[in-house]
Amino acid sequence: MKNHIYTTSMEVPFPPRYVFNHVKNLSKWWPEEYIGGGIEHDSEFVFKTGEGHYSKNRVVEFEPDKKLVWLTTESLRKADNYDWSGTRFIFELTPKAENTLIKFTYDGIVLENEVEKLAQICDMTLKEMLAGWLNNPG
Repeated sequence: MKNHIYTTSMEVPFPPRYVFNHVKNLSKWWPEEYIGGGIEHDSEFVFKTGEGHYSKNRVVEFEPDKKLVWLTTESLRKADNYDWSGTRFIFELTPKAENTLIKFTYDGIVLENEVEKLAQICDMTLKEMLAGWLNNPG
């Protein structure tokens, strides 16, 4: 395992407030099961997929319309005992005329043989899951 930083971004045709309100609504677009309340500074929530994947997270930065960061405080993928505790997930929003640039960064632990998989998952999470929710929030 090693620390790895991966960043991906996309520009969307919405203002930062609209985008931020959707980014923080994790239960609607994040691919895993979400357990917790609303997202705000110091709030905690859990992501899990069945019994095989678990992560407890705490919001460590919360700047409305600008930035959302959470830290994974406990984690486990049972299949291989992979633990990514200490990883930060960072969303930064930058206004671009009528649009918003969303920059998503994964800053944490990755298995050496999963660096390419991490990039694919980050890109899918931002450019498919979040983008789909922004365009069709119903």
